[in-house]
Amino acid sequence: MTGKGYRAGLMAACATIAFGAEWALAAQAMAKEGPAPDAVAASQPAPTVTEVGEIIVTARRRDERLIDAPVAISALGGKALATYSVTKVSDLATMVPSLIAGKAASGSSASIFLRGVGSTALSAGFDQSVSFVMDGLPMSRGRELSLPQYDVQRVEVLKGPQALFYGKNTTGGLISIVSNDATKTPEAGIKAGYGFKAKDRYVEGYVSGPLTDTLRARLAGRYSKSDGAFTNSAAQTYLDPLGMQRHRNSDKRGGQEVYSVRGTVDWDASENLTFQFKAGLTSLKDGGPTDTLERICGGGRTTPFAANGVPPSPNADCAINGVADSSTLPAQVAAANYRYARDGKMYADFASQFAALTSNLTLGKFGITSITSYYHFKQTDLNNVSGEAYPASFSQLADFEQFAEEVRVQSKFEGPFNVLFGAFYAKGDFDFNTDAYIFPVPLDPNTGTYTTFKRNNGFNSKSFSVFGEGTLNLASKIELSAGARWSHEARDSYQYSLPANAAFAAVFPGNIRLADKFKDDNLSPQVSLRYKPETDTTIYAAYKQGFKSGGFNISQALTPAASVAAGRFGSETAEGEEIGLRTIRFHHDVQVNITAFDYLYKNLQVQTFDPQSVSLIAANAGRLRTRGVEGDVNWRVSAVPGLSLRAAAAYDDVKYEDYVGQCYSGQTIAQGCNQQMVGGAYTAQNYDGRTPPKAPKFAGRVGGSYERELNERMTLRLSGDVSRTSRYNFTDTLRPDGWQSAFTKVDASVSVSGPDDRWTLALIGKNLTNALVVTSANDIPFAGGTGTGTNTGVLADMSAFVENPREIILELSLKF
Repeated sequence: MTGKGYRAGLMAACATIAFGAEWALAAQAMAKEGPAPDAVAASQPAPTVTEVGEIIVTARRRDERLIDAPVAISALGGKALATYSVTKVSDLATMVPSLIAGKAASGSSASIFLRGVGSTALSAGFDQSVSFVMDGLPMSRGRELSLPQYDVQRVEVLKGPQALFYGKNTTGGLISIVSNDATKTPEAGIKAGYGFKAKDRYVEGYVSGPLTDTLRARLAGRYSKSDGAFTNSAAQTYLDPLGMQRHRNSDKRGGQEVYSVRGTVDWDASENLTFQFKAGLTSLKDGGPTDTLERICGGGRTTPFAANGVPPSPNADCAINGVADSSTLPAQVAAANYRYARDGKMYADFASQFAALTSNLTLGKFGITSITSYYHFKQTDLNNVSGEAYPASFSQLADFEQFAEEVRVQSKFEGPFNVLFGAFYAKGDFDFNTDAYIFPVPLDPNTGTYTTFKRNNGFNSKSFSVFGEGTLNLASKIELSAGARWSHEARDSYQYSLPANAAFAAVFPGNIRLADKFKDDNLSPQVSLRYKPETDTTIYAAYKQGFKSGGFNISQALTPAASVAAGRFGSETAEGEEIGLRTIRFHHDVQVNITAFDYLYKNLQVQTFDPQSVSLIAANAGRLRTRGVEGDVNWRVSAVPGLSLRAAAAYDDVKYEDYVGQCYSGQTIAQGCNQQMVGGAYTAQNYDGRTPPKAPKFAGRVGGSYERELNERMTLRLSGDVSRTSRYNFTDTLRPDGWQSAFTKVDASVSVSGPDDRWTLALIGKNLTNALVVTSANDIPFAGGTGTGTNTGVLADMSAFVENPREIILELSLKF
């Protein structure tokens, strides 16, 4: 990556500040006559108070009560997140029914699904169907899953297509994370904790307050270091098939070291003009994306498959039990023209930087908001998916740089009609290089490498869209909103192969070059009708569309058969309806939210992996329909002061329609691999009417909290939640042995606090049932997977990504 994007981002930020100075002159003139009564509050803190129903959200880019927003949304305040030490996005999956999120190895290194819709990690060319917005900064690459979350004000999980309000159009949903703003009064805090299972040591803190009457600042940071919660069963030294030594990576798996810092500056330039600047950086180092992998042996086998005839390690097993063998590559292999392999030890080194400038100007009856942002991450890693016996390994460089600008104009007329309109632009540059060592052969003296193939890949993307919405109060209780976003997406992608070991020159030749130019336009309308029979009740109905751009699969294998046409995938669209009820009853003690939805996805972007050709395949499914009901209840029990109860549940019925796609490896004709014969074997199966991966029928959570003063100087708080998720298939090709059985998790917390919470000592239990949950899995190369589309097949072993086991945390917090 060059620094051009970085310089462009800084120049744009400076230009925005300069433009803001001109706004300030105009605003100062207006300020003499007094500010407009309805100033835009998009950058102001959205308070979360204890009274049921008074959570403030910005799902429609305006501050409004959660109870008033005609959208399907789950909102979590910073206090709720802190109760269970939620410090990463994947932790949210337990708190939001139907959300499944976890790390992965190749491609985007993330697997995120909501309501059964999402994107797996295989292709680095895919945008996520469920994207992120962090402090106004749009993110859709998936590696945002690695970012630590701390000093968070709130998280909003918006479900279903999101076309209008958050920059780039999305189809599956959006996770908006908002950090705390600078405060008008001085405050500071520090928190330190220890997780006993993973030996996780962490500390985080913040300091905030005014610098002048119009200038405020906040600085927050977090540092953590853990050994890991999973056991490494690999031998201290193990000989590979060529007699070279491999060594255990470490005694534990899943450890990491993270530091992150974020700064915020708020400037009230005048009564009509405000600026907010947020910037931060993160560094994360761990044992690599494959560090938490465990093996599932294909077809019910109880011993690992002998990959390419190489006997499996006696230290490997076939169970999801928190134990797996992970070892280094031979030092000779890593040092021989194997890019990013370093010394052969499995690792990941992730670094990111971001900056976002939000400017708000009120001009008469209009509020103008500008969000100028820059985002960059770089990750290198080395991975092994097959344990210590066989070297199915690959290294990656992922380097992404993005500049984005959004401008919104929102009216604040006193009459029945108001408008919101604006434009969004983003430019991204992505380099994604990979080397692989998946077949042990002697060193090639000409190329100086053991590697099987080497590729450079990437793309340049440009997104431009304009959007608008009109809101009309048809009567005092009825609101009609209608709008649309027009999007233009352009992406120039490339792949080219480098010479690797000559033994594979016929299968993975060097100097193959592919280039693709993709463009597409889309208009996504949406309409909502809101009826408020009383202040604390909302009934709404909405029609929505969503869009996700197509492109080119930059992760496809560059064999002689590779082509531009084979790498292309089309744009994904969504269309459907939802209805909802939001109400607060019984003297503001009980809040009930219920949403029913029905969405049809066309040309759903899907990804699969072929372990024999070692190719990541991207395609479009015919259609996918997701329909269901979800809801939540919060009850403040007035009869028992300090007691509150809660529950949330989601029932989703998700089905493929009109989709014929890839067979799973080793699937026979009798097992359904009976479509599209190629070279004497069938290659496809019929998915019509089947449930897609990561789409549990039911997910729910029930819990409660209790708070009581022990004396004048101490307060006791108890909290506990039980979550239940029904079974789901975690493989992209719906393997019959790829089911995660239904599971239950229990989280609990007990804390004692001093006056005004100046100090808090907490004991937190996460996943107390010790459920080892698989979020995704892929076939291991050459470990079976033969005979596909014939009468006799052998299922491949799988490498499965497993969520963290039980953890007990002791935490001390201080506020000043």
